[in-house]
Amino acid sequence: MILEVIAIAGMLKMHQEVKPMVYEPKQIIVETSAGIDCYDISDYERHLLERCVMSEAGGESAEAQEAVATVILNRVFCPDKFDNNIHDVITAANQFSTHYNGEPTVSVRTAVHNALAYYGTAKQIIPAQVYYFRDTYYHEWALDYCHYGNMYFSAPKEACLD
Repeated sequence: MILEVIAIAGMLKMHQEVKPMVYEPKQIIVETSAGIDCYDISDYERHLLERCVMSEAGGESAEAQEAVATVILNRVFCPDKFDNNIHDVITAANQFSTHYNGEPTVSVRTAVHNALAYYGTAKQIIPAQVYYFRDTYYHEWALDYCHYGNMYFSAPKEACLD
C-alpha cells in the first residue's frame, strides 16, 4: 500500500507544471548627457506596454516586437519631445494602438522583458534616437534606420545614428 501511494504521488508530481523564476525589471537606469536618469516601472505600465506591443506588432518577429517596446521607452527618456512616462506616451493622441488586440503572447511578454532589461545597455535593439515606426514603409520625413519584417523604424532627420 505504501508503494502505491509513493507511485501515485510520483505520477502526480510528474504532471505538475514547473515554471522557472524570471527576473522582471522594475527600474530602468540610463546614463544621459544630463546625468543618470532612473525610471520605476509599475505592473500597470508593464501590462500597458505589453498590450500596446501586442496591438502594434503582435504578429511580427520577436525583434520587431522588442524594437516597438524600445521606441516607447526611447520616447519616455526624451521628455523635451514626448511625455516622460509609459502611460502618457502610449495614450497620446494618434500615436499607438493600445488595448484591443487580446492578451499579450509569450513572445510579446518576452520582447517587452528584453526591451526593459536591455534598455540603456549595449544589448538595446535600436538606438535611443529612434522614436518612430510604421508598418510597410519608412516615414518620408524621417531618417531610415532599420526594419524587422513589416515594421520600419526611423529617427528624426537631425539624429546622429552611429
